[in-house]
Amino acid sequence: MKVVHLATTDLGGSYKAVERIHRALCMHGVESVVLLRTKYHKESIGIQVIDTPFKSLVSKAKNVGNLLMSKGEIISDYFGTDMSKHPDVREADVIILHWVNSFISYRNVEQLLALGKPILWVAHDMWNCTGGCHYDRYCGRYAEGCGKCPLIGSERENDVSRRNFDRKAHAVRAGLTLVGPSRWSAECAKKSRIWQGRRITWIYNPIDYEQYRRMEKTDALRAKYGVKTDKKIILFGACGALSNRTKGAQNLLKALQKLDPASYLLAVFGNKDGERLEGCPLETRYLGYIRSEEEMTEVYNLADVFLAPSEQESFCYTVGEALACGTPVVGFRIGGIAEQVTHEANGYLAEYGNYEQLADGVRYCTGQPMQYIRNANSLQKIGEQYKKLCEELISNHHIRMEG
Repeated sequence: MKVVHLATTDLGGSYKAVERIHRALCMHGVESVVLLRTKYHKESIGIQVIDTPFKSLVSKAKNVGNLLMSKGEIISDYFGTDMSKHPDVREADVIILHWVNSFISYRNVEQLLALGKPILWVAHDMWNCTGGCHYDRYCGRYAEGCGKCPLIGSERENDVSRRNFDRKAHAVRAGLTLVGPSRWSAECAKKSRIWQGRRITWIYNPIDYEQYRRMEKTDALRAKYGVKTDKKIILFGACGALSNRTKGAQNLLKALQKLDPASYLLAVFGNKDGERLEGCPLETRYLGYIRSEEEMTEVYNLADVFLAPSEQESFCYTVGEALACGTPVVGFRIGGIAEQVTHEANGYLAEYGNYEQLADGVRYCTGQPMQYIRNANSLQKIGEQYKKLCEELISNHHIRMEG
Protein backbone atom coordinates (compact mmCIF):
# COMPACT_ATOMS: atom_id res chain seq x y z
CA MET A 1 0.00 0.00 0.00
CA LYS A 2 1.28 3.46 -0.91
CA VAL A 3 0.07 6.59 0.84
CA VAL A 4 0.84 10.17 -0.26
CA HIS A 5 0.50 13.11 2.13
CA LEU A 6 -0.03 16.67 0.84
CA ALA A 7 0.81 19.65 3.07
CA THR A 8 1.73 23.28 2.48
CA THR A 9 4.98 23.60 4.46
CA ASP A 10 7.16 21.85 7.02
CA LEU A 11 6.35 24.43 9.73
CA GLY A 12 4.09 24.35 12.79
CA GLY A 13 2.11 21.76 14.70
CA SER A 14 0.15 20.53 11.69
CA TYR A 15 3.37 19.52 9.91
CA LYS A 16 4.54 17.84 13.09
CA ALA A 17 1.43 15.67 12.81
CA VAL A 18 2.16 14.98 9.11
CA GLU A 19 5.68 13.77 9.84
CA ARG A 20 4.61 11.61 12.77
CA ILE A 21 1.67 10.03 10.92
CA HIS A 22 4.10 9.32 8.07
CA ARG A 23 6.55 7.65 10.48
CA ALA A 24 3.72 5.77 12.17
CA LEU A 25 2.56 4.31 8.84
CA CYS A 26 6.13 3.39 7.86
CA MET A 27 6.43 1.41 11.11
CA HIS A 28 3.63 -0.81 9.78
CA GLY A 29 5.21 -1.42 6.39
CA VAL A 30 3.25 1.20 4.48
CA GLU A 31 5.07 3.08 1.71
CA SER A 32 4.52 6.73 2.66
CA VAL A 33 5.57 9.91 0.82
CA VAL A 34 5.14 13.54 1.94
CA LEU A 35 4.78 16.23 -0.74
CA LEU A 36 5.11 19.89 0.25
CA ARG A 37 4.50 23.16 -1.54
CA THR A 38 7.45 24.75 0.29
CA LYS A 39 10.23 23.15 2.33
CA TYR A 40 12.08 25.36 4.83
CA HIS A 41 14.23 22.79 6.65
CA LYS A 42 16.65 20.45 4.88
CA GLU A 43 16.23 17.75 7.53
CA SER A 44 12.44 17.43 7.15
CA ILE A 45 11.26 14.37 5.24
CA GLY A 46 8.94 16.21 2.82
CA ILE A 47 9.62 16.62 -0.91
CA GLN A 48 9.14 20.15 -2.27
CA VAL A 49 7.02 20.19 -5.45
CA ILE A 50 7.33 23.92 -6.23
CA ASP A 51 10.93 23.31 -7.24
CA THR A 52 11.71 25.78 -10.05
CA PRO A 53 11.76 29.60 -10.17
CA PHE A 54 8.89 29.56 -12.68
CA LYS A 55 6.71 27.30 -10.51
CA SER A 56 7.49 29.49 -7.52
CA LEU A 57 6.46 32.63 -9.42
CA VAL A 58 3.19 31.03 -10.53
CA SER A 59 2.47 29.80 -6.99
CA LYS A 60 3.08 33.27 -5.53
CA ALA A 61 0.78 34.84 -8.12
CA LYS A 62 -1.97 32.39 -7.20
CA ASN A 63 -1.49 33.17 -3.51
CA VAL A 64 -1.87 36.88 -4.26
CA GLY A 65 -5.15 36.03 -5.99
CA ASN A 66 -6.31 34.08 -2.95
CA LEU A 67 -5.44 36.98 -0.67
CA LEU A 68 -7.43 39.37 -2.84
CA MET A 69 -10.45 37.05 -2.58
CA SER A 70 -10.02 36.62 1.18
CA LYS A 71 -11.08 39.07 3.86
CA GLY A 72 -9.45 39.32 7.27
CA GLU A 73 -9.45 35.90 8.89
CA ILE A 74 -11.73 34.42 6.22
CA ILE A 75 -9.33 32.59 3.94
CA SER A 76 -10.34 31.78 0.35
CA ASP A 77 -8.41 29.16 -1.60
CA TYR A 78 -9.73 29.53 -5.14
CA PHE A 79 -6.30 29.13 -6.79
CA GLY A 80 -3.82 26.35 -6.14
CA THR A 81 -1.59 23.65 -7.56
CA ASP A 82 -2.94 20.70 -9.55
CA MET A 83 -1.29 17.66 -7.93
CA SER A 84 -3.40 15.08 -9.78
CA LYS A 85 -0.67 14.55 -12.40
CA HIS A 86 2.22 14.15 -9.95
CA PRO A 87 3.78 10.64 -10.27
CA ASP A 88 3.59 9.87 -6.54
CA VAL A 89 -0.06 10.93 -6.45
CA ARG A 90 -0.81 8.81 -9.51
CA GLU A 91 0.82 5.78 -7.88
CA ALA A 92 -0.83 6.24 -4.50
CA ASP A 93 -3.54 3.94 -3.17
CA VAL A 94 -4.66 6.60 -0.67
CA ILE A 95 -4.17 10.38 -0.65
CA ILE A 96 -4.07 12.19 2.70
CA LEU A 97 -4.64 15.96 2.71
CA HIS A 98 -3.41 17.86 5.74
CA TRP A 99 -3.11 21.66 6.21
CA VAL A 100 -3.09 22.64 2.52
CA ASN A 101 -4.06 26.33 2.50
CA SER A 102 -2.29 28.32 -0.25
CA PHE A 103 -1.41 25.00 -1.92
CA ILE A 104 -4.52 22.93 -2.74
CA SER A 105 -7.60 24.85 -3.90
CA TYR A 106 -11.24 23.77 -3.99
CA ARG A 107 -10.80 22.97 -7.69
CA ASN A 108 -7.64 20.97 -6.95
CA VAL A 109 -9.60 18.81 -4.48
CA GLU A 110 -12.05 18.02 -7.28
CA GLN A 111 -9.15 17.12 -9.58
CA LEU A 112 -7.80 14.70 -6.98
CA LEU A 113 -11.24 13.15 -6.49
CA ALA A 114 -11.45 12.61 -10.25
CA LEU A 115 -8.57 10.13 -9.92
CA GLY A 116 -11.02 7.78 -8.22
CA LYS A 117 -8.79 7.17 -5.19
CA PRO A 118 -9.83 7.26 -1.52
CA ILE A 119 -8.87 10.59 0.05
CA LEU A 120 -8.52 11.39 3.75
CA TRP A 121 -8.55 15.00 4.92
CA VAL A 122 -7.08 15.52 8.38
CA ALA A 123 -8.76 18.51 10.07
CA HIS A 124 -5.85 20.15 11.88
CA ASP A 125 -8.17 23.06 12.72
CA MET A 126 -11.75 24.08 11.86
CA TRP A 127 -11.11 25.41 8.33
CA ASN A 128 -12.42 22.21 6.73
CA CYS A 129 -15.94 22.80 8.07
CA THR A 130 -16.23 26.63 8.05
CA GLY A 131 -16.55 29.37 5.47
CA GLY A 132 -12.88 30.28 5.83
CA CYS A 133 -11.83 30.81 9.46
CA HIS A 134 -9.37 28.42 11.06
CA TYR A 135 -11.19 28.74 14.39
CA ASP A 136 -14.67 30.22 14.72
CA ARG A 137 -14.23 31.72 18.23
CA TYR A 138 -17.46 29.97 19.21
CA CYS A 139 -19.71 31.89 16.81
CA GLY A 140 -21.12 28.54 15.59
CA ARG A 141 -22.40 29.94 12.29
CA TYR A 142 -20.71 27.19 10.27
CA ALA A 143 -23.56 24.92 11.42
CA GLU A 144 -25.91 27.20 9.45
CA GLY A 145 -23.74 27.62 6.35
CA CYS A 146 -21.90 30.77 7.55
CA GLY A 147 -22.78 34.24 6.22
CA LYS A 148 -23.12 37.37 8.39
CA CYS A 149 -19.61 36.56 9.60
CA PRO A 150 -18.80 38.26 12.93
CA LEU A 151 -15.04 37.91 12.33
CA ILE A 152 -15.26 40.45 9.50
CA GLY A 153 -18.21 42.45 10.90
CA SER A 154 -20.48 41.36 8.05
CA GLU A 155 -24.26 41.79 8.09
CA ARG A 156 -24.72 40.19 4.66
CA GLU A 157 -25.96 36.61 4.28
CA ASN A 158 -24.13 36.15 0.98
CA ASP A 159 -20.75 37.41 2.15
CA VAL A 160 -17.34 35.86 1.44
CA SER A 161 -17.78 33.30 4.23
CA ARG A 162 -21.05 32.02 2.70
CA ARG A 163 -19.53 31.89 -0.79
CA ASN A 164 -16.50 30.00 0.52
CA PHE A 165 -18.76 27.64 2.44
CA ASP A 166 -20.87 26.81 -0.62
CA ARG A 167 -17.81 26.32 -2.84
CA LYS A 168 -16.21 24.05 -0.26
CA ALA A 169 -19.42 22.03 0.12
CA HIS A 170 -19.42 21.52 -3.67
CA ALA A 171 -15.81 20.28 -3.61
CA VAL A 172 -16.33 17.79 -0.76
CA ARG A 173 -17.85 14.84 -2.61
CA ALA A 174 -18.02 11.07 -2.31
CA GLY A 175 -14.55 9.61 -1.87
CA LEU A 176 -13.53 12.09 0.82
CA THR A 177 -13.25 11.03 4.47
CA LEU A 178 -12.58 13.54 7.24
CA VAL A 179 -10.29 12.53 10.10
CA GLY A 180 -10.39 14.69 13.21
CA PRO A 181 -7.37 14.52 15.58
CA SER A 182 -9.86 14.58 18.47
CA ARG A 183 -13.48 13.68 19.14
CA TRP A 184 -14.22 17.40 19.36
CA SER A 185 -12.92 18.17 15.86
CA ALA A 186 -14.95 15.28 14.40
CA GLU A 187 -18.07 16.56 16.16
CA CYS A 188 -17.50 20.03 14.67
CA ALA A 189 -17.41 18.49 11.19
CA LYS A 190 -20.64 16.60 11.83
CA LYS A 191 -22.41 19.92 12.49
CA SER A 192 -21.27 21.36 9.15
CA ARG A 193 -23.30 20.91 5.95
CA ILE A 194 -19.99 20.69 4.08
CA TRP A 195 -19.51 17.17 5.41
CA GLN A 196 -23.15 16.10 5.39
CA GLY A 197 -23.41 12.50 4.17
CA ARG A 198 -19.63 12.04 4.19
CA ARG A 199 -17.66 9.72 6.43
CA ILE A 200 -16.25 11.42 9.53
CA THR A 201 -14.02 9.71 12.07
CA TRP A 202 -11.32 10.64 14.57
CA ILE A 203 -7.80 9.41 15.29
CA TYR A 204 -5.60 11.19 17.81
CA ASN A 205 -2.34 12.70 16.60
CA PRO A 206 0.60 10.45 17.54
CA ILE A 207 3.20 11.23 20.20
CA ASP A 208 6.73 9.83 20.07
CA TYR A 209 6.97 8.50 23.63
CA GLU A 210 10.58 7.44 23.12
CA GLN A 211 11.51 11.05 22.38
CA TYR A 212 9.18 12.84 24.78
CA ARG A 213 9.93 11.28 28.16
CA ARG A 214 10.54 12.14 31.79
CA MET A 215 13.99 13.39 32.72
CA GLU A 216 15.49 14.31 36.05
CA LYS A 217 14.82 17.97 36.91
CA THR A 218 18.43 18.94 37.67
CA ASP A 219 19.93 22.34 38.41
CA ALA A 220 22.21 21.82 35.39
CA LEU A 221 19.20 21.43 33.10
CA ARG A 222 17.61 24.63 34.40
CA ALA A 223 20.90 26.49 34.21
CA LYS A 224 21.25 25.50 30.52
CA TYR A 225 18.09 27.44 29.72
CA GLY A 226 18.70 30.30 32.14
CA VAL A 227 15.95 29.35 34.59
CA LYS A 228 17.97 28.19 37.58
CA THR A 229 15.71 29.38 40.37
CA ASP A 230 13.97 28.34 43.57
CA LYS A 231 10.67 29.52 42.11
CA LYS A 232 8.18 27.17 40.49
CA ILE A 233 8.52 27.34 36.69
CA ILE A 234 5.43 27.89 34.55
CA LEU A 235 6.02 27.03 30.90
CA PHE A 236 4.03 28.54 28.02
CA GLY A 237 4.67 28.23 24.32
CA ALA A 238 3.66 27.34 20.79
CA CYS A 239 4.63 28.31 17.25
CA GLY A 240 4.01 32.07 17.32
CA ALA A 241 3.19 31.83 21.01
CA LEU A 242 2.71 35.55 21.66
CA SER A 243 1.28 36.59 18.28
CA ASN A 244 -1.25 33.80 17.63
CA ARG A 245 -4.46 34.80 19.40
CA THR A 246 -5.74 31.22 19.40
CA LYS A 247 -2.85 30.16 21.68
CA GLY A 248 -4.18 32.52 24.35
CA ALA A 249 -1.35 34.84 25.44
CA GLN A 250 -4.10 37.29 26.44
CA ASN A 251 -5.59 34.61 28.71
CA LEU A 252 -2.16 33.72 30.08
CA LEU A 253 -1.62 37.31 31.20
CA LYS A 254 -4.95 37.44 33.05
CA ALA A 255 -4.18 34.19 34.88
CA LEU A 256 -0.63 35.23 35.84
CA GLN A 257 -1.93 38.43 37.40
CA LYS A 258 -3.65 36.25 40.01
CA LEU A 259 -0.42 34.49 41.08
CA ASP A 260 2.27 35.49 43.59
CA PRO A 261 5.30 36.86 41.67
CA ALA A 262 7.58 35.73 44.51
CA SER A 263 6.61 32.09 43.94
CA TYR A 264 6.63 31.65 40.16
CA LEU A 265 8.81 32.26 37.11
CA LEU A 266 7.45 32.17 33.55
CA ALA A 267 9.40 30.54 30.70
CA VAL A 268 8.17 31.18 27.13
CA PHE A 269 9.17 29.33 23.96
CA GLY A 270 8.08 29.94 20.38
CA ASN A 271 8.32 33.73 20.68
CA LYS A 272 9.87 35.74 17.87
CA ASP A 273 13.13 37.61 18.49
CA GLY A 274 12.47 40.66 20.64
CA GLU A 275 8.84 39.69 21.24
CA ARG A 276 7.71 40.12 24.86
CA LEU A 277 4.56 39.57 26.94
CA GLU A 278 3.78 43.17 27.85
CA GLY A 279 2.48 43.66 31.38
CA CYS A 280 3.59 40.24 32.67
CA PRO A 281 3.81 40.40 36.48
CA LEU A 282 6.23 37.46 36.77
CA GLU A 283 9.96 37.22 36.20
CA THR A 284 10.18 35.85 32.65
CA ARG A 285 12.71 33.98 30.49
CA TYR A 286 12.23 33.99 26.71
CA LEU A 287 13.62 30.87 25.03
CA GLY A 288 12.69 31.71 21.42
CA TYR A 289 12.03 29.18 18.69
CA ILE A 290 13.26 25.68 19.51
CA ARG A 291 13.72 23.38 16.51
CA SER A 292 15.39 20.36 18.16
CA GLU A 293 13.01 17.80 19.66
CA GLU A 294 15.66 16.79 22.18
CA GLU A 295 15.90 20.40 23.40
CA MET A 296 12.11 20.63 23.42
CA THR A 297 12.01 17.55 25.64
CA GLU A 298 14.44 19.24 28.02
CA VAL A 299 12.35 22.41 28.10
CA TYR A 300 9.20 20.49 29.05
CA ASN A 301 11.14 18.70 31.77
CA LEU A 302 12.60 21.81 33.37
CA ALA A 303 9.08 23.15 34.03
CA ASP A 304 6.88 22.41 37.04
CA VAL A 305 3.67 23.03 35.06
CA PHE A 306 2.70 23.77 31.45
CA LEU A 307 0.01 26.43 31.05
CA ALA A 308 -2.08 26.06 27.88
CA PRO A 309 -4.67 28.89 27.90
CA SER A 310 -5.71 28.36 24.26
CA GLU A 311 -9.02 29.69 22.98
CA GLN A 312 -9.73 26.62 20.80
CA GLU A 313 -7.68 23.53 19.93
CA SER A 314 -8.38 20.55 17.72
CA PHE A 315 -5.58 18.60 19.46
CA CYS A 316 -2.69 20.73 20.83
CA TYR A 317 0.65 18.99 20.50
CA THR A 318 2.33 21.02 23.25
CA VAL A 319 -0.16 19.58 25.75
CA GLY A 320 0.51 15.99 24.65
CA GLU A 321 4.28 16.47 24.65
CA ALA A 322 4.33 18.11 28.08
CA LEU A 323 2.24 15.27 29.53
CA ALA A 324 4.55 12.70 27.90
CA CYS A 325 7.42 14.37 29.80
CA GLY A 326 5.53 14.06 33.08
CA THR A 327 4.83 17.80 33.30
CA PRO A 328 1.24 18.51 34.41
CA VAL A 329 -0.88 20.72 32.17
CA VAL A 330 -3.36 23.47 33.08
CA GLY A 331 -5.81 24.65 30.45
CA PHE A 332 -9.43 25.34 29.65
CA ARG A 333 -11.85 22.43 29.35
CA ILE A 334 -12.00 22.73 25.56
CA GLY A 335 -11.45 20.64 22.42
CA GLY A 336 -8.41 18.39 22.26
CA ILE A 337 -7.01 19.71 25.56
CA ALA A 338 -9.92 18.27 27.54
CA GLU A 339 -9.40 14.91 25.83
CA GLN A 340 -5.73 14.68 26.89
CA VAL A 341 -5.78 16.12 30.43
CA THR A 342 -7.34 14.15 33.28
CA HIS A 343 -8.57 16.74 35.80
CA GLU A 344 -6.65 16.75 39.10
CA ALA A 345 -4.63 13.71 37.97
CA ASN A 346 -2.09 14.76 35.32
CA GLY A 347 -3.33 18.32 35.14
CA TYR A 348 -6.17 20.74 35.81
CA LEU A 349 -9.07 21.85 33.60
CA ALA A 350 -10.61 25.28 34.10
CA GLU A 351 -13.97 26.34 32.71
CA TYR A 352 -13.52 28.41 29.58
CA GLY A 353 -12.88 32.07 30.39
CA ASN A 354 -12.33 31.50 34.12
CA TYR A 355 -8.86 32.94 34.76
CA GLU A 356 -9.07 32.43 38.50
CA GLN A 357 -9.47 28.70 37.88
CA LEU A 358 -6.42 28.75 35.59
CA ALA A 359 -4.43 30.26 38.46
CA ASP A 360 -5.95 27.71 40.87
CA GLY A 361 -4.80 24.99 38.49
CA VAL A 362 -1.21 26.26 38.57
CA ARG A 363 -1.28 26.28 42.39
CA TYR A 364 -2.83 22.81 42.47
CA CYS A 365 -0.36 21.22 40.03
CA THR A 366 2.72 22.77 41.68
CA GLY A 367 1.53 22.08 45.22
CA GLN A 368 1.45 18.27 45.20
CA PRO A 369 2.67 15.19 43.30
CA MET A 370 0.78 14.59 40.07
CA GLN A 371 0.15 11.35 38.21
CA TYR A 372 2.11 10.31 35.13
CA ILE A 373 -0.41 9.08 32.55
CA ARG A 374 0.69 7.97 29.07
CA ASN A 375 -2.24 8.45 26.71
CA ALA A 376 -2.93 5.70 24.15
CA ASN A 377 -1.64 7.59 21.10
CA SER A 378 1.85 6.20 20.54
CA LEU A 379 3.32 6.08 17.04
CA GLN A 380 2.72 2.32 16.98
CA LYS A 381 -0.94 2.60 18.00
CA ILE A 382 -1.85 5.51 15.70
CA GLY A 383 0.00 3.96 12.76
CA GLU A 384 -2.06 0.83 13.24
CA GLN A 385 -5.30 2.88 13.23
CA TYR A 386 -4.39 4.84 10.10
CA LYS A 387 -3.29 1.69 8.26
CA LYS A 388 -6.53 -0.07 9.16
CA LEU A 389 -8.60 2.92 7.96
CA CYS A 390 -6.67 3.12 4.68
CA GLU A 391 -7.10 -0.62 4.05
CA GLU A 392 -10.82 -0.34 4.73
CA LEU A 393 -11.21 2.59 2.33
CA ILE A 394 -9.27 0.76 -0.40
CA SER A 395 -11.39 -2.35 0.08
CA ASN A 396 -14.66 -0.37 -0.05
CA HIS A 397 -13.42 1.47 -3.13
CA HIS A 398 -12.69 -1.80 -4.93
CA ILE A 399 -16.14 -3.15 -4.02
CA ARG A 400 -17.80 -0.03 -5.48
CA MET A 401 -15.69 -0.28 -8.65
CA GLU A 402 -16.57 -3.96 -9.12
CA GLY A 403 -20.23 -3.24 -8.42
